Amino acid sequence: MAGQAVVCYNVENLFDTEDDPAVNDEDFLPNGALAWTADRYDHKLQHLSEAISWSTDGPPALLGLVEVENRKVVADLAGTGRLKDAGYMVVHHDSPDERGIDVALLVHPDFATVIHDEALTVEIPNDRTRDVLYVEVAMAEDERLHVFVNHWPSRRDGKVSVPKRMAAAAVVRAKVDRILATDPEARILIIGDFNDTPMDASIREGLGAACDRATKARLFDLMCIDQPHGHGSYNYQGKWDYLDQMIVSAAFMPMVASAKAYWDDRLLFKHPRYGRSPNKTYAGRDFKGGYSDHLPIVLRLK
Repeated sequence: MAGQAVVCYNVENLFDTEDDPAVNDEDFLPNGALAWTADRYDHKLQHLSEAISWSTDGPPALLGLVEVENRKVVADLAGTGRLKDAGYMVVHHDSPDERGIDVALLVHPDFATVIHDEALTVEIPNDRTRDVLYVEVAMAEDERLHVFVNHWPSRRDGKVSVPKRMAAAAVVRAKVDRILATDPEARILIIGDFNDTPMDASIREGLGAACDRATKARLFDLMCIDQPHGHGSYNYQGKWDYLDQMIVSAAFMPMVASAKAYWDDRLLFKHPRYGRSPNKTYAGRDFKGGYSDHLPIVLRLK
């Protein structure tokens, strides 16, 4: 049976070892700069399967994945370790991202059935970024759930990148508004790596996601509600933040038992300067053999 939980995980560049001429995957080849071999790929698949299974004590009902190269790597992960017996349905679309990375959703058949899925394009002048994956599923008694899986543009370029994430927020917000206009009680779940925190403009203003349960907002960001002090999913130079988030509609809130990053010593290491940090696969070009540079976030359902 599906565990009553949703997991979202930025899996840090899950690439296969085969050359795809259509994307920039040259580093992730056996003879590439990162010496990405079949053994290292298999090792990472096992690690990711373990991390996901530990976070929910078994296969989650829904699993959102960020930084996957293609449908094949998603299917390979779904067929690894404790995830294998779930029989997940894979939902994936190729994105126009220059690095060739996408998002995906795995749906446990005991939890829901996929009704519709599509890629929502984020238009950015003179740039390309990941599509937003939109999936509508039918749960028990034909209750509908609308799921968005996101990987918004990087913060690497500083303030120049802010409008890019606002553009992604506008795409999601427009689709959410259309759904709520048809069904004000729609259950909506927006997950992914937003490359912004719950306090940033793209989340607070672009999406209109609130941190206060008492407001009459249409969307609520679970990563700024009842969170332990100093927690987060990503550590940048010693500062933890929630770049990975789960945002839900008001009608979804009664289903929420808890939501937070999965902190486990097996997924962390002690950085000599920055303290406890995610145990990543690579540090630059140095293979560390860890799990990911992000921690999974887990939403437990009532």
